[in-house]
This record gives sequence, structure tokens and C-alpha cells, in this order.
Amino acid sequence: MSLENILFDKASKLHKKIVFPEAEFSPRIISASKIIAGLGIAEPVLVGNKQKISLALGQDNEGIRIIDPKTCDILQQVATHIYDKRKAKGLTVQEAEALALDPIYFACAYVDLGFADGVVCGAEVSTAKTLRPALQIIKSKSGLVSSYFLFSGKNLVTNETFMMGDCAVVENPTAEQQALIASLMLEQNLKLGLFEPRFAFLSYSTAGSADSESIKKVQEGYKLFTQKHPNVSAVGEVQFDASINQGVSKTKMPNFDFKAPANMFVMPNIDAGNICYKAIQYFGGLKAIGPITMGFNKPVNDLSRGCTVDEIVLTCAITANQAE
Repeated sequence: MSLENILFDKASKLHKKIVFPEAEFSPRIISASKIIAGLGIAEPVLVGNKQKISLALGQDNEGIRIIDPKTCDILQQVATHIYDKRKAKGLTVQEAEALALDPIYFACAYVDLGFADGVVCGAEVSTAKTLRPALQIIKSKSGLVSSYFLFSGKNLVTNETFMMGDCAVVENPTAEQQALIASLMLEQNLKLGLFEPRFAFLSYSTAGSADSESIKKVQEGYKLFTQKHPNVSAVGEVQFDASINQGVSKTKMPNFDFKAPANMFVMPNIDAGNICYKAIQYFGGLKAIGPITMGFNKPVNDLSRGCTVDEIVLTCAITANQAE
């Protein structure tokens, strides 16, 4: 079964409600919502002007809910919730009432209040416009919001799906943050039910073959992670070749009992992560799904503004699985 079908099948059994705050001005969201409802992946909740969204949906609207912030009966509840979340930062009641009419702020408050299970946004707006309301309203459960990519497709090493993080959010993680990113990735893999995890904390050095502050950071991140998860297979610090090739692994680190290839890669910084994932995507021809956000109290995922309808559907399925 393909990665997509695994995620679709699992999501369809969860019956989650996923909110799309860009439906009023995004034909792709409208198209994706019809597919999501038709496949039973989730119940799409479209936030915006009800008349415009209804017109865009046409008759094909079964299983899709529309919420118009201006006319819904929970607007005041949403405004009060936003105020309560932000009053310590100086937000006034009037400002909260104005934010409640913003589809993205409304969507985040709607999910945070428990009316729905997750938010998918970013097809038409920037990452900042998607994540800022989420950080202010839904907030982080761990003190860190991070991200990862899922890769699928045939390659020269393995046909197994693998994960890589962080490639998009945390610019230069500390050792403690690296360990937390790995822990969040582990939690994500368990929720998605994809594979038995084998972690590699990547560096330009293997088992102390070089010495620098960046290497020490990776070594410490690996140490902190293994202390918290002693029964999870992991290796670090390690070069990419040693993490995916058993022969190279045995040569470079004969004292490590690690079965390559790894399938959970922890990047030393966002430079390495961003370059590596795009090189894998373009030179390797693999499908890179993400960035998938992790660390929020409720799942919020940021789409690329170049995303396809199929990618929106897949992101919805991942979001539904994250909400389990």
C-alpha cells in the first residue's frame, strides 16, 4: 500500500474535522475539499463568506461544512477566547473582536475551543500569516514548534518512507532542541504508524572523527535523546553515508550496534536541512511531503503557495492523523 493510501485509510477511520480558512479565495482549497469529503478523509470546515464559498462549491457540497465568522453564533465566544489568549500581551477587547473576523485567527480559535481538530492553511498566504495566529492562539505544547518532511518513492538505498527534520522552522537548534525535535518526530511517526524508527543525528563527522562546537552540539543532542528514549534505535554524530550504508557504517563506527539505513534524520541546522531535502527531492526524484508542522497543542499545517490539489488532500490526511 502506498504512503498516501496508508494515510488516507487511517484518517478515514478517525472522522476528524479539519478547518480551511482560505476557501473563500482559493479554488484549490475548494477542489481539495470536495475530494477530501468524497473520500471520507475528514470533514472539511470552510471558513469565510458563506455565499461566496457556496457558489464556488456548487451542488457538490455533501460532507462539507461552511462557517461564516460574520454570521455564526459563536463569534463572540471566539473573540473572547482570542482576548483571553492575548490580553497579557496588551490585546484589547476591540482588537480581539476584529481578529475574530479574520479567517485564520477564527480557524485557530475554533480548533483551540474544540469545535474542530486541526487547521490547514498557506495555499494563498505566507507561512508567517499561517503560523503567527497558531502560535498566539493554539500555542506550543512543548515550548518548540518544529517541522519535518516525509519522503516516499524509489531510491538507490531503500524504498522505505523516511522522515527528515528540521528543514524549515528552527534555524540553528541547540542540543536540547535537537533532542526535542527528534522526540517530536518519534511522536509523529507513532501517530502516523509508518515504520520502526531508526534515528541518525547527522553531521560532517562520524563518531568523533572531527572536533568542533557544531559536532559537540550534535553529540549532546544525540545523548539527550537516547537518555529519554533508551529503547529507540539511534546513532550520532554520524555522516549521511554511514547512516544509510551498512558497510560504511561498520567501517566508520565498528563499535556502534546500528542497523543501517536510518529512516529518521535529525539535521544539525536549517541550512543543511533545506539543502539536503531539496537535493533529495530534485536529484533523487523522491516526493517530499511537507514541511509538516509539529509541536502545537492542536495540529496546524502550512501549505506551500505552489501546492497542488493532491498535496492539499494529503496534508489534510496527515493533519487528521496528527489529531488522533
